[in-house]
Amino acid sequence: MAEEKVTQNREDIIRIEGQLKLINQKLDNHISHLSARVDTIFRIVWTVSFGVIALVLRAAYLGIMG
Repeated sequence: MAEEKVTQNREDIIRIEGQLKLINQKLDNHISHLSARVDTIFRIVWTVSFGVIALVLRAAYLGIMG
């Protein structure tokens, strides 16, 4: 009886470890995709920011000069 319990516990631990490895692998995959999307969003924000700064500087220059 005790031997069966030890065997069952060992099998349960192996199954749980396998599930944890699968979850870890899936999380790594999702994190890399999310990181790529965040990088894309930052590029867009920087591009728009530089455009807005350029327009503000042009408006200030035209206001002073003309």
